[in-house]
Amino acid sequence: MSLSLPSSRRTVAAPVLAPLLERAVAGLLGAYVFVQFFGPPLLAVGPSWALWPSLADLLLWAALGLGLLYRRSPAPEHRAVWQALGLVGGLSLLSFALLLVLRDPGLGVAVPFGLFQLYKLVQTLAAFWLVSRLPLTDPAFAGTRQRWGTAALLCFGLMVGGVLWTTFSPAVPETLGQVLPRGQGVAGPWEGFYRHYEQGLGTIGYNHGHVAAMVLLSGALALLLRPGRWTPWVLAGILVASFLSGSRAGFAGAALFVLLQGFRTPVLATLALTALAAGAVAASPWLGAELGDLVSRQSTLLEATEAGNLAGRTDIWAAYLEGLAAEPLRLLIGSGFGSGVGNLGAYAHLLPLQVLYETGLAGLTVLGLLFGLLFARLRQAGTHAAGVAAHLLAALWLTALTTDTFYPNSAFGSFLPLLALTLALALVRPPARPLPT
Repeated sequence: MSLSLPSSRRTVAAPVLAPLLERAVAGLLGAYVFVQFFGPPLLAVGPSWALWPSLADLLLWAALGLGLLYRRSPAPEHRAVWQALGLVGGLSLLSFALLLVLRDPGLGVAVPFGLFQLYKLVQTLAAFWLVSRLPLTDPAFAGTRQRWGTAALLCFGLMVGGVLWTTFSPAVPETLGQVLPRGQGVAGPWEGFYRHYEQGLGTIGYNHGHVAAMVLLSGALALLLRPGRWTPWVLAGILVASFLSGSRAGFAGAALFVLLQGFRTPVLATLALTALAAGAVAASPWLGAELGDLVSRQSTLLEATEAGNLAGRTDIWAAYLEGLAAEPLRLLIGSGFGSGVGNLGAYAHLLPLQVLYETGLAGLTVLGLLFGLLFARLRQAGTHAAGVAAHLLAALWLTALTTDTFYPNSAFGSFLPLLALTLALALVRPPARPLPT
């Protein structure tokens, strides 16, 4: 009899504890969604500035810690994508091992970058896994999506407001630099963010492409969770903030997303674009004086194929292609996770080329299959949320032609984990409607 008591207690405790842990995880993930507007690191903890945790990092690790305390398998609609993401993670680990086997001259630089990329992949997998295990179709969780939607909408508003403010004033980064960890030669690009005023970054990050991607992703998440009367304002906010961010690829992706969403809600999209155009015309004399350089930069989108408008990318692409041509075997297996920066000094700024160089045709094939699976599952879901997510992926792929949008690089902060969370939400099946009696 004494042997059966512990087993009995464990079987009784688990059902009581699991729902509490699930609610705690849901609360932390809701907070995680909300704080995406604030990207600077809070603590100077870690071997490198790239690993200094932001508020979003701390919340995600806390959610993962609680999620590991209870058992629940990913929902059926998530399992195929979760298995594919697990495969990507495993192959990335093997690619990092290849880096150590090849031992290129840039190994000392490549290893830290490869380790960081693995770290960011762990966060990405964690975000998807946590959402896939929440019973979001359970009536007890009926309010969770709505609360997350409110958090996403508020976060998006703060993102847009921050981009607008920093377009015309350096007060925000200067103030943050007085209270957050920094140091010349220690804080990396964050030191430049605090010291050298660059327009339109808000409080999101130091990279213009990252800022535009986060604005688009946050706006899409808000539309995914809270469709309705806010739609025209969100679409207008995405266009304005991505334009002011200074990222040409980001602005092109935002325009494509708004266009695709316009086919779903033509009246609302037309109203948003009409209001935006009218405001731009009315403010054009003042904007021309204040934002002349920004307008000139974004206007080069009309001449995107000219080498002079690609900010040195053609030289980077040529270096990557020469590296592949020098050793054709690496075309098949790659040079290892982290080798791009280690061997060539920069990311490729072209996602397929980055993947090809580091992981070879094997990795590029897996990437294609992963996104093929994602689009197929979103189409199969057939929900409003799935449609928004499909348009988001299409728009982000446009940006990936001149940036490393889906690659775990240090400049893109919490973008990939938030994208994984968004896709997991888009795959959730709607609650089953009761049959009429």
